[in-house]
This record gives sequence, structure tokens and C-alpha cells, in this order.
Amino acid sequence: MKAAVLKGIRDLVIEEVLEPTSLAPGMVRVEVKAVGICGSDVHYYQEGAIGSFVLESPMILGHEVGGIVVATGEGVSIPVGAVVALEPGIPCQHCRHCKSGEYNLCPDVSFFATPPVDGAMTRYVDHPAEYTFLADGLTPDEASLAEPMSVGVYGVRKANIHLGDSVAIMGAGPVGLLTALAAESEGGRVQLFDVVKERVEFARRLGFEARLFGETGTEYDVVMDCSGNKNALEFAVGHVRRGGKLVLIGMGTKEGMQLSGLDLCLRGISVEGIFRYANTFPAAIELIRRHREKLAEFTKVHISLDELPDYLSTGRYKESLKTIVDI
Repeated sequence: MKAAVLKGIRDLVIEEVLEPTSLAPGMVRVEVKAVGICGSDVHYYQEGAIGSFVLESPMILGHEVGGIVVATGEGVSIPVGAVVALEPGIPCQHCRHCKSGEYNLCPDVSFFATPPVDGAMTRYVDHPAEYTFLADGLTPDEASLAEPMSVGVYGVRKANIHLGDSVAIMGAGPVGLLTALAAESEGGRVQLFDVVKERVEFARRLGFEARLFGETGTEYDVVMDCSGNKNALEFAVGHVRRGGKLVLIGMGTKEGMQLSGLDLCLRGISVEGIFRYANTFPAAIELIRRHREKLAEFTKVHISLDELPDYLSTGRYKESLKTIVDI
């Protein structure tokens, strides 16, 4: 079967890999149909690393996965033929973080397309049933959105947004838009900000209130940064009200993510750092069901697996809000 194998910086090939054979108890075999291209896939392709995660051997890309169950191991009740979304991180289940429910912080998590773990841009993937979620009524394309939607759901939960809270979201890319959708579902009054006029206009077309970066003097109950940009973070800090909450979702550089502890203390600002997600996929899938029409914009652009190397090398992925790779 074919797979998108990243062998080094800007060295992505489509080559044959071995198909899985026997299926262990508690596992499902999924025929992968759709994988969304994420910023992390692009980053590994361009840089070969994200922080301490360094590509040292060939790795299959892809972690935003929608597919169809084709076989199940002993003890699995998920029906063959079901459309599913795969949660890409498999924790150890034994450490203090796993036992407390914050398994996204597990130091030994095995996460798709994070070195040295292979991702899912290939025909078949064997996956634990515990982290395989039914997406009844959705297409595999739509199911692949459950992973980025989970980032927004988790961020909103950590922000503890309530009905009527004012929420500013920095960055109107895919994660920012999905976070806005999750925040609105909890009753937040959301404004999105971006430096790119086209993104602001697109957010407005989706029904969000959106502005160009810097066009406000308002203070907000919650400010969520989905950009990782230094200027956006400075704006975020300056526009969260006294006693409010700052939520960091976007991952920028170490130098660009500096905060003033004194300022945060004097104004009583709470800061939440968001790393991936935990216990979010059912809620993410339900949000996708409820907003299928709006989210159709996220699944409009498709490419084949064979097109992917050229698509990344030429930068054409920048022209679309989200690109789905058909496996």
C-alpha cells in the first residue's frame, strides 16, 4: 500500500509500505479515506522538527483522520463499515496524567506523525478501539475535522467560557475558526482578529464577527491566541480584562511567547497553556454534525496522495483554508 513518507527536510516521497496483517484484540483496522493537512505536517516537511520533536528516521505524515472500519479485533463492538474519526494520540494509561484524565500531558504518548511515530497518510491503519470514534451521519472528510475541532473544544473548556462572556480570538485560520465555533457553542460573544484581510472577510462570510488585527480598544473576559505570533500575543495580553483569562493555543517561538509575570499578577490574569486535547472527540463530532453547512468550506479542496509532494513543495497549500488528502 502507498504512504506519504517524509525522509528528511523537503524530502517527501510516495512509496510502498507493508500492509498490516494480524489484528490484535481491542484494535480496529481502518481504511483511511481522508487526512487533513495540518500546520505541523508542513512544519516537519520544511524544518524537520517542532521543538524537541526531531525527525531522525523516515516517518509517515498525517494525523487528522477520517476513515471506514474494515475489520475489528476481539472485544470490539464498533461495526464494520462505520465511518470513524481517529484520535491520534495514544497515552500510556499508567502515569499520573493519564490517571487524572489529562492524558494529553502523558510524557509517553504515541502521537501520529510526531517523530518517531508514523502517521496515517496510508491506506490502512490499526488503531485502539478506545480512541476510535463513531461519526454516524458524517462523511470521512467531515470526520477528519474532529481532530482540529478538538483543539478548539479543549481550549474553550479550559477557558471555562460561560453564556455572555466576551471572547477575542487571535488568528482566523482553521484552528481559530474552529475555536470560535466551539466558543460560540458555549454562549461566548466572539470576535476574531487576523492580519490578513482575506481571512477576516472569510470569517465574516461564515457568520463570525471579525476584524483586522489592532482594530479595537475593547477588553475581553477571555482572549485566546491561536496564532503563536508575538504581536498578536502582546495585543492579547493588553486586551484581556482585569481578572480575565488568557488562553495560549498557537505555538510560536520561545522568544515570541514571552509574558510579563508582574503585569499578569497585578491585573489578576489567569493563563492557560493548551497542549493538544483530552476527552474531546465526541463533542467535536457533535459540533461538526450541527454545523455541517458552515464547515463545508473546510472540506472543499481535495488532492490525491500522489499530488502531495508537489503540493507542499510549491506552497499551494497556502491558497486554501484546509486541504484534504484523499487516500
